[in-house]
Amino acid sequence: MITDKKHIQQLASLLLQKGITDVVISPGSRNAPMINQFFGLEAFNCLNVVDERSAGYLALGIALAKKKPVVLVCTSGTAAINYGPAIAEAFYQKIPLVILTADRPLRWVDQADGQTVRQENLFVSHTLKSISLQEAEREDDFRYNNLKINEVLNLVLAENQGPVHINIPLNEPLYGFSDEELPRFRNVESSPVNFKIHASELGKLIERWNGSARKLVIVGQLSRDNQINNLVQKLAEDPGTVVLAENLTNLSGENLVHATDLAVAAISPEEKTRFQPEILLTFGQQIVSKRLKLFIRANPPAEHWHISVAGEHTDTYNSLTRVIPSDAFSFLNAFVPEIINTESNYRKTWKAIEQKAFHLQDKFLNEAPFCDLTACKTIAEYIPEKSVVHLGNSSPVRMMQMFAPIEGCEYFGNRGTSGIDGSLSTSAGFSLYSDKINTVVLGELSFFYDSNALWIKHFPENLRIIILNNGGGNIFRLIGGPRQSPALNEHFVAQHKLKAEGLAKAFGINYLKAENPKELSTALKTVFAPGFSGPVILEVLTDGELSASVFRECFENLKSE
Repeated sequence: MITDKKHIQQLASLLLQKGITDVVISPGSRNAPMINQFFGLEAFNCLNVVDERSAGYLALGIALAKKKPVVLVCTSGTAAINYGPAIAEAFYQKIPLVILTADRPLRWVDQADGQTVRQENLFVSHTLKSISLQEAEREDDFRYNNLKINEVLNLVLAENQGPVHINIPLNEPLYGFSDEELPRFRNVESSPVNFKIHASELGKLIERWNGSARKLVIVGQLSRDNQINNLVQKLAEDPGTVVLAENLTNLSGENLVHATDLAVAAISPEEKTRFQPEILLTFGQQIVSKRLKLFIRANPPAEHWHISVAGEHTDTYNSLTRVIPSDAFSFLNAFVPEIINTESNYRKTWKAIEQKAFHLQDKFLNEAPFCDLTACKTIAEYIPEKSVVHLGNSSPVRMMQMFAPIEGCEYFGNRGTSGIDGSLSTSAGFSLYSDKINTVVLGELSFFYDSNALWIKHFPENLRIIILNNGGGNIFRLIGGPRQSPALNEHFVAQHKLKAEGLAKAFGINYLKAENPKELSTALKTVFAPGFSGPVILEVLTDGELSASVFRECFENLKSE
């Protein structure tokens, strides 16, 4: 049986015709027609997550894993507002989500009715498009809804992806059913838009590129793409070209520079001009390294070209001179074959500073006490090759990127907004549709904040949760401003003595802990051993002040050598 609400039938019909079938539902009453509709049709794959904030990130993880849109369904009121953080993350990472929020009829908004807030255009700033449906009592309502639903679903399926929001007013009664088959509504198809740069303009860019001896390519966060990886490797063969690619770019190659934070930290003031680019080419999403951003802003290129499928004017480095409206593959596929290798030491200079930084870091950490950074080094050594790594924000993403990418691993992290919320839920959502071992490395505040992810039914058995518990938000000990504040421990770090063991027991999750290098190595061997069954929480207990001190000393050591 399905709902008797015709505009919900219309919505479900169009979702099916466009191949959007994964649905994450949070319980409620106002959204009952949608729950009954999706549950009543076997073609939809429905998951239930009670906490809407966790549900949003779980859907985001599923969309990352399956590379297709995922539907979110919630009831009215503050339930809808709780989707906000995940929607913002999806917007900046360009991850396709279809957010369906049940609503009271418009006449009851601001009339002191229960669970009623201003939901129309609630997410307008962080969605590709936001619409509200008519309640479909007249033929014109169906025609209007049909056009609007087709428009937003085609948009979420387009090349420039991201979240869309459909707000759905629903009158009572909410629990009516129909035994009829789902009607078929008009499906409006949409062709993808391909941006092409004019041949003469492309020729001018190639000429300028080949005439320069110092070209720097900075790649932001990307999902794995073998075609782009091959083109980037070819581009990096030019001695005058340097490609800076953090682990979250999922790019590989011997000529690429991965440890950007370490490399930039090791550049002395006297030699910075040797590293300054003449041309900067950027594509992808956000980068992690603040040091790199500051270095380029202080040593700007003469030209900065940014590739963006939507033609966005993203000026991260305060030097933007040209926007190239194209997807990265299309541009590089036309551009790279025309590149001529230049006589230059530019790539050699950057690779040398990276190798120097790696050597100094290894030497320093081999003598350092047990702390967050030495724990991350050990974790990176044990994570299996060709697995999936999820990095929580704040300290973990910075520390794990200080080590070379693990062979064949895919890296993910919520860097669209860089918040601590949702890391666990996102990794759980991804793991549900991955046949590989998935490891999430996150801080304990991020874990506790998102612990409702453990509530997910059929929690993925291939997920390994590694928590760096240093007794607070240690990122604030690493950056300059908060360290000077008398409120540091109470209101920035938020010191505590909480452990994850009780939560693990409550949710039936395997639990291990490590308080020294030997315990950590033993635990990692256990959780990554072939045949290890079930999800697991490995809690690494460290001293926060010591961890911060070692982190700062590591970078000071790079500067002093």
